[in-house]
Amino acid sequence: MPGRFGEMLHSHSMGKMMNEPIRNMVTKRLIGVIAGTPIRVGVQRMVEFDISFLVITRDGKIVGFMTDSDIKRAVADGVTMDAPVEEIMTPDPISVDINTTVREALDTMSRKRVTRLVVTNDGEVEGIVTLRDLEDISRQKIETFISRE
Repeated sequence: MPGRFGEMLHSHSMGKMMNEPIRNMVTKRLIGVIAGTPIRVGVQRMVEFDISFLVITRDGKIVGFMTDSDIKRAVADGVTMDAPVEEIMTPDPISVDINTTVREALDTMSRKRVTRLVVTNDGEVEGIVTLRDLEDISRQKIETFISRE
């Protein structure tokens, strides 16, 4: 099996996928709240939409993400749920261009130690790409490779 897995990783289709632009993997439906919104309202929104993070905006710009992990830390630290979301959000999101390759996006995530990137096109936000999105695409490629055996 390790031989087959290694073969798959070095296969033309897997290498091709790593060099594809992330433009087709971008989540365009962004759910968020504006800065100043109480954490409680943000959490309610996350539950309502069954999502693991919220986009936080100020003046129409993305200024951060509030994630499940941020909420857990806040609860553990005794932060009141009436505090503003920016008190616990992960600030200064990293952005990449829509033509960034999967390989470059993964490298950026690894270097910056983040699991989501803001995707822009000519400076305008197109959406978000997450590590989960890229993992799902990779899993599909692996399953396709195995099913051809």
